[in-house]
Amino acid sequence: MIAALVLFPVPAGTTMEQIKEAYELSAPRFTGMPGLLSKHYLFDGAGQGGAFYVWSTRADAEALYTEEWRQSLTQRYGAPPTLSIYEVPVAIDNAAASRTFS
Repeated sequence: MIAALVLFPVPAGTTMEQIKEAYELSAPRFTGMPGLLSKHYLFDGAGQGGAFYVWSTRADAEALYTEEWRQSLTQRYGAPPTLSIYEVPVAIDNAAASRTFS
């Protein structure tokens, strides 16, 4: 499993509602994307946005993070994104865990 963290600046004064609207417009592009297990959009409320992705394989992740992708985000947000890719040796998913207690 692969995790990727993408961060980019957003214009000063951007509100949660504005960033949510922008993210919702992009979300359909990722629905059903091969190898993408989940995507979590991020916003710190102070000028930085991004996303945390979980991928099946590094090849799946690298298929998205092309020079065209970088240029598109740079044009949209005015600065290039940062991209960090990590191997995930261990994961915990409490939402999917099923527990029963006596």
